[in-house]
Amino acid sequence: MKRIVVSLILAGALIATQAAPAAAPSASASAAKTVNISHFEFHPPTLNIAKGTKVVFSNSSGTAHTATDAGAFDTGHIKPGHSVAVRFTQKGTFSYHCEIHPFMHGKIVVG
Repeated sequence: MKRIVVSLILAGALIATQAAPAAAPSASASAAKTVNISHFEFHPPTLNIAKGTKVVFSNSSGTAHTATDAGAFDTGHIKPGHSVAVRFTQKGTFSYHCEIHPFMHGKIVVG
C-alpha cells in the first residue's frame, strides 16, 4: 500500500513539473554586478551598468569601508567580509568615495 501511495505522489509531482511553463530568463539589468573593496581601492574603479542594475559592494579587506555619493546613496559601514547592495534606478554618473578613507574613489555610470 505504501508503494502505491509513494508511486502516485511521485507520478503527480512528475506531471506537475512537466506541465509547468519554463521561467523566462531575467533581464540583464536585474543581474547584480560587484564592486570589490580591497587594498584600499574599489575594483573596478569605474563600472558601467544598465538602469535598474543592483551593484553589490563587497568588502574583502581587513577594515571597514563605505561607498558614499552624498545625496544619491550611502552603504554605511561595510564590515570586513560583508557586502551591501544598491540598486541604481536613475541614469547618470555616480562618483563615490569611502567616508572612512576619503582617498578611495570610484564611479558608477548608469546608461
